[in-house]
Amino acid sequence: MNLQEQISRIQSINETIFFKRRRIEPSEVASNFIVNAQQVYQETVTYKQFKYELVLKSLEDIMWRKYKLGYEELPEQQEIDFVNQLGEMYGDLIDAIYNNMLERERD
Repeated sequence: MNLQEQISRIQSINETIFFKRRRIEPSEVASNFIVNAQQVYQETVTYKQFKYELVLKSLEDIMWRKYKLGYEELPEQQEIDFVNQLGEMYGDLIDAIYNNMLERERD
């Protein structure tokens, strides 16, 4: 992904209702990926599920720490849209984490 695409994705995320109401930085969510990767990998079957659940769990951890909000208290469609956008934005990083989990499993 080139720099212009990255900037465009960040701008579109910054304009979402979910982000405007909660001010969660995308990089903050991404920094939680490694922390949650092993558990999410063990709980999921497909890469697509892993990608979504990893972003979701990382986001929900931050929501709980910052706002004491659980997933049941969040607007469902806004959260889904935000998670999907972050998943696309950090697709390369998530790919690398997933491949690392696959390699560990083979060893």
